Amino acid sequence: MLFNKVNTSLFFIVMSTCLLETFAFSVSRVDNSDTCQNQITHFLAYYVLSGEPAAIHCPAFQYLQIHFSDLPEHSLELVWTRNFSENIGEESRIQANEEVLWFYPAIKEDSGIYSCILRNSSFCVEVAMNFNVFTLTEVSLTDIAYGQYAIEQSSYQMHCPDLGDFTNIHTGVRLQWLKDGNLLPKDTMKYEMLDGNTYIAIKDVHKDDEGYYTCEFAFTHENREYTVSRIISLQVIAQDKREQPVILQPKHKSIAASTGSKLTIPCKVFTESGGSNLIVWWLANDSYIDEFFEDGRVRQGISQETEERDGFYIEVPLVFEEVKDADFSTDFKCIGSNDYGTQVLPTQIRQAASHFSWYIVAVPAALICVIIAIISIYKYRKLGDKEQYTLAKS
Repeated sequence: MLFNKVNTSLFFIVMSTCLLETFAFSVSRVDNSDTCQNQITHFLAYYVLSGEPAAIHCPAFQYLQIHFSDLPEHSLELVWTRNFSENIGEESRIQANEEVLWFYPAIKEDSGIYSCILRNSSFCVEVAMNFNVFTLTEVSLTDIAYGQYAIEQSSYQMHCPDLGDFTNIHTGVRLQWLKDGNLLPKDTMKYEMLDGNTYIAIKDVHKDDEGYYTCEFAFTHENREYTVSRIISLQVIAQDKREQPVILQPKHKSIAASTGSKLTIPCKVFTESGGSNLIVWWLANDSYIDEFFEDGRVRQGISQETEERDGFYIEVPLVFEEVKDADFSTDFKCIGSNDYGTQVLPTQIRQAASHFSWYIVAVPAALICVIIAIISIYKYRKLGDKEQYTLAKS
């Protein structure tokens, strides 16, 4: 009887210790009292080269359609986290300034899921986004390049994208341009670059102008020299295909999202002319969205049309009120079509880490604890049997 009590006590001691360690890990990373009622996965992921400065904007302001400067002082609190747990902005290399998180510079260990949380006593919205830091040898250029399109036999201004965060706070902008790794000469019959501009003019565009271009901007921050670079993939469109639609977004065929979060994926299509009956729509497993999701959980948003200097744009968002596991095995397609042609871009949603990712670790850990407890009891029982045998023999 005493032996059974010892066995039982040992079992609970081992299990209690293991489970305490297992769930202590989860508690330090998950606080249900702090969970926001509005959780959104941002469709746009960041791809940054290691060793370069980077800036992440809090998308919560974009979703709420407000600007940080418009908020009354102390009306909302803005907090940054990494992988849903670690507070950000506590080291000098990473600095939180209003709605922007700055990296001077970004390193590989910074990769993860970053969230900005906007809250007050009665309201809270949390937007998560993927931040990926690579070296050039670790990533395909197609994953990090910005797509741009030029019409054959015309002039084209290639803009260095997403530089505003840096050029707005540094004067004397002077860019260096490369094509396929080779430095481009200034002010030639082919290229024109002007100091103070963030674009390069390419004259008389032809098919051999396609390729990967790199723009580099050097600046000084807190007495240290930095260089920010952007890689651009230029595609040249033939004159007879200039009216065909080109899908600009989604940029990546795989988009990370967490179960239970909200998600919006834009389908943005470009054509040179707006008079070509351009229409844009989404499909799910080759069915219309409203037919496939009869409950309205996923819907096609309102079409937005804009006309700019270089052409005509239509953007139609795919809106998930709540991402579910079934969405990860559903084939989504963004389609743009007009009188001159059709383009289709397949898109897949993949599982991202969530607030409850600790559960994936906790369950196997608990199972291991059970096995350890059983082995411990088994060894203890064998030892007890051996002692009883020795006593009986004596």
